[in-house]
Amino acid sequence: MATGKKPKSKQKGPSPAEQLAGNLFAGVRAAESAPPPGARDLPVIRGVNPGGLFLGSQEAVTHGVARVMVESGRVFSYGNGLVVASADTGPDAVIRTIQTGTQTESCAGGVLANLLVCEYEGRDQTFQFSLPPKALNVILNAEPLANALPRIDLYSRRPLFGPDFTLLGPGYHPGPGYLIHGPAVEPDLDPLSVSDYPIDRLPTRLRELLNGFCFRAEADLVNTLGLFLTGVLINHFVVALKAVALVDGNQPGVGKTLLLRVLGIVLDGVDPNLIHYTADDEELQKRMCATLRRGVQSVLVVDNAKQPSGTPVSSPAFESNSMAPEISLRILGVSTNYVRPNDVVWALTMNQTRVSPDIMSRGLPIRLSYEGPPEKRTFAGPDPIEYAREHRVELLGELAGMVVRWSQAGRPEGTRSHRLHRWAKLIGGILEANGFDGFLTNYEEAAQSFNAELEELTALAEAALAAAGGPVVTLPMEEEDDE
Repeated sequence: MATGKKPKSKQKGPSPAEQLAGNLFAGVRAAESAPPPGARDLPVIRGVNPGGLFLGSQEAVTHGVARVMVESGRVFSYGNGLVVASADTGPDAVIRTIQTGTQTESCAGGVLANLLVCEYEGRDQTFQFSLPPKALNVILNAEPLANALPRIDLYSRRPLFGPDFTLLGPGYHPGPGYLIHGPAVEPDLDPLSVSDYPIDRLPTRLRELLNGFCFRAEADLVNTLGLFLTGVLINHFVVALKAVALVDGNQPGVGKTLLLRVLGIVLDGVDPNLIHYTADDEELQKRMCATLRRGVQSVLVVDNAKQPSGTPVSSPAFESNSMAPEISLRILGVSTNYVRPNDVVWALTMNQTRVSPDIMSRGLPIRLSYEGPPEKRTFAGPDPIEYAREHRVELLGELAGMVVRWSQAGRPEGTRSHRLHRWAKLIGGILEANGFDGFLTNYEEAAQSFNAELEELTALAEAALAAAGGPVVTLPMEEEDDE
């Protein structure tokens, strides 16, 4: 008897073809999510979700991340922040800042993704992601991390002579706290040439590099060599400070900036960014901070410093930071300062230099001079920039060889005085041990023309004496030691 109801149809499973298609698509998805050949096997952090919430013990996650960072050997405290170093220590290696003060940098999660990965299991699939900003801010400010990380006291992109003047190569040196990224260098100890001309007494590569620059006098060449040596021994002049290079030209286009660019390439392997001078001290401080925060240059060049009507160049930010064991500069847009050891070579370039007495008293004068149109001047040898890049390792080897010769001679002190006493004695001693006796012998003459206040006083005295009918007598500037 018919009831009017349709019989229930029997449920059918997927057909064999549908099963094969499902398996195929699942395999494709698995293949797409599988790590490619050669992929890094990164440590996995669990207990945090993509929104940055801790799922369970916050302390467990914090300790886990701290352990991975320490075991990587690549995360350090530096200045007032945290940095991550490249996996290699060669000349192309860098350090990247992930925290400044208590401020987590926006790049931190991406940088740390090279060391670890977070994993979270959802309902239907597993997610992997970098540390979220909310959790990362907690972890980077946690005491377990701050107390566990090794510290960099000085970062360099060239080999350094340690506290005992032993040459230290690439890598982290926990004793003095140096992280060195750069080439391995062998000191060049070939005999130096004997000549009446200082340029001919230079080692081969340095002679070729500096031969085309129009130094005003022998002392200006020797001071330039002293500036290069200051960079090689920069770790010895962080607490006991070093002079500021005052590179003067008698006219534009004589090679002032070029000389300091070459210095930067030799010391750091990079063409340094130049800072254009401004009398606005707050703006100049911002420019200096932005330049140094790049982390790849230790030569700070304030270029083409000039003031109207012969007013002397004077900058409290430049003067205070160049003469402090620790650099502290305000970061634009945040209430945190950028802090690092003063392992920087400071330099000013000017035409017809006029500086404040304070800068002059701490200066290393290097004068370039050319008579005639500077655009017609050509270098006798190779292009200095390309030559410095191509022969950087040999140039560093020659500079290191000069330090080794001095050390083998018993580390004699130099004979010239300067307000920065220890720097002058050490650099002067190295130069004299290698046959260069003219270090700082141009200082008094340069001070007469560079020191704007002294020039004004001299002019006033001359005018007063001339009006009184008396003789004009110029007295030398009194020197002062400043340890």
